[in-house]
Amino acid sequence: MSANAHVLTGPRKVAALLIALGTEASAKLLSRLPQDAVDRIALELMRMPALEAEVRDAILEETYTGVFSQLGALPGGESYALTLFKEAFGEGKAIELITRVQQSQVVVPFEFLRSADPVQVKELLASEHPQTIALVLAHLEPRVAARILVELEPELQVEVARRIALTDQTTPDTLAVVEDGIRRRISAVVTETAQVGGARPLAHVLNQVGRSTERQILGALAERDAELADEVRRFMFVFEDIALIDDRSMQRIIRELDTKDIAFALRTATEEVKQRFFGNMSQRAAEMLREEMSLTTQVRMKNVEEAQGRIVEVIKRLEDEDEIVISRGGADDVLV
Repeated sequence: MSANAHVLTGPRKVAALLIALGTEASAKLLSRLPQDAVDRIALELMRMPALEAEVRDAILEETYTGVFSQLGALPGGESYALTLFKEAFGEGKAIELITRVQQSQVVVPFEFLRSADPVQVKELLASEHPQTIALVLAHLEPRVAARILVELEPELQVEVARRIALTDQTTPDTLAVVEDGIRRRISAVVTETAQVGGARPLAHVLNQVGRSTERQILGALAERDAELADEVRRFMFVFEDIALIDDRSMQRIIRELDTKDIAFALRTATEEVKQRFFGNMSQRAAEMLREEMSLTTQVRMKNVEEAQGRIVEVIKRLEDEDEIVISRGGADDVLV
């Protein structure tokens, strides 16, 4: 066939377009047409055994012009990307992808301190106000903040720890001034305010400094603000941290626990935490625990949380009595 694309009309032109688009795209298009139109197009397709290159190019160009000439700017941005990714990968994967890309574009305040020598950072911050030091440490990863905290003088350690716990929110302007003060500038701050302090962040930092430093800071903090020290202690170890406990300590802990508490507590536990219990029990004890868990098909979340709380209290008591060791990453936890 040598007919020019411009002399093709109606069903014949549609048939030529379907050939140009290929079978996959054409099938999707045909599925959206009414049956009478499909019948007429099918007849023309069977009459058009081949489509010359110049006709194909002309048909595609005409179609493109016709589709897009009446449109303004095409939609884009995050909303379009999310819609596209949902269509391509499914909703869960799409949200994960968007989140990962967004996070990769955010520069964390004071990130340049993460790989710096803690001694040098201590020298850099030593002359700063304790509130400024607290603001910097609260923005760092707990392990990094801990390495810097232990380099400070003991009295300053306590004051900085207290201010980390008491700090609630800070503004981008404040962050910019502080970071500029140590000769850096902020690249990105996502929200108008940022949660940077509180008892939980301080607890995460203290979990990394070693047991003796932790005790010294908490003891001194308790003398100045007993209520605040108690709040920090509540965050020092949580049920999920059981995954980090060594086998010997787990066996000692299990001997102190009620089987019913374990059965309740494991209802919402991760597989890793469950394995810490089952893997450190005798076969018979593990079977009894599984049987106990199977006896009740429904348990109130309140009961689960209370059981987990009792187990955590036992673990804290055994650690305070030096019956077990919970590795916190500090020099005090090195076994010799």
